[in-house]
Amino acid sequence: MKKIDLVIVDDEKNVLNSLRRLFRSETFGLFLTTDHTEAMEVLAQNPVKVVMSDQKMTKITGIEFLRGVKDKYPETVNILFTGYADLKMATEAINKGEVYKFINKPWNDEELKSAVREALNKYDLEEKNRSLTKNVKKQNKKLKKLYEAQKDFTLMVSHELRTPLAAMRMAVDFVMKESAGKINVKQKDLLGKASNSAGRLNRIIDDILEFSRLEFDVIHIKVKPNRIDKLIEEVVLSQEPVARGKGIDIKTEPDAGIGKVSFDRDRIAQVLNNLIHNAIKFTTTGGVTIKCVVDKSAGKVIVSVIDTGIGIHKENFPKLFKKFKRFSNVSKNREKGTGVGLAICKAIIDQHGGKIWAESKFGSGSSFHFSLAYDR
Repeated sequence: MKKIDLVIVDDEKNVLNSLRRLFRSETFGLFLTTDHTEAMEVLAQNPVKVVMSDQKMTKITGIEFLRGVKDKYPETVNILFTGYADLKMATEAINKGEVYKFINKPWNDEELKSAVREALNKYDLEEKNRSLTKNVKKQNKKLKKLYEAQKDFTLMVSHELRTPLAAMRMAVDFVMKESAGKINVKQKDLLGKASNSAGRLNRIIDDILEFSRLEFDVIHIKVKPNRIDKLIEEVVLSQEPVARGKGIDIKTEPDAGIGKVSFDRDRIAQVLNNLIHNAIKFTTTGGVTIKCVVDKSAGKVIVSVIDTGIGIHKENFPKLFKKFKRFSNVSKNREKGTGVGLAICKAIIDQHGGKIWAESKFGSGSSFHFSLAYDR
């Protein structure tokens, strides 16, 4: 038995007979009745796509009937037959019966066929959309579960790795200091390499943990007025021994008379440490300069970390500030990072509502800049 796609209700049997003849060659399932209650029973047992009703019937109006259909079966597409169309009735039909189309009596056969086909197509299209929406919701739920699982796993693993790693580093350092007995030069060299590798692994874990916290919104910044110039001096002071060990200069050029700026001190210190550390790492001659300039007209302060290092290849610019992206021009002998340092910086500056960007020409050094809102 063919499923019913179209239900037609009209209390005139001759009208129904004419419609039966009109649609006899169509492929969709058809049910015709003079009784609106019988039509509702058919709707209860079949996923009917389109309901077409006459407006003027003895027991109920078409608008009332279609309103009842829409209440129980909101997906159906409604068509109203009428020989007494006026503006008031049309408004009522749209508002109460949610009518898709009006068909005037007497009707044009081809126009009526076209209207029914359009209504059936409308139902099919909306059904596809409903199905897609349902699938998207299911996928979103799955993705949310995966996201939560990833977050928990990343944070848990990062924390769990730190404890045994700390114990390993302590053990290596203990042996290197000969607290457990004398060691020869070769043994000390091997232990030194092990200690360096453990240190690097610790930095990698710290980076992944920090980036995960920022990406999963575990950390919330605490903004309050601070002296950005004083913070820059503190960070530079802590990085001076590293720069001096490489034989390069490091200096600051703060804007004279800079006032307080609102930011999270620990987080911006993290950004400065990362940018200055990178600048020192990629510089072999010359030096690193940290500038701080206030643009009062734009209401922001701009901090710049400028180096005379190897610079950045043009093809590497799209990788900047993206997680787990590393540069192709890094020397094989230079320690490679995780590729999340600049991504962490960007996440922190984004949380402050600022901007971070870079300027560089390969072989001519690099400049990394970030801006923060200036309060005064």
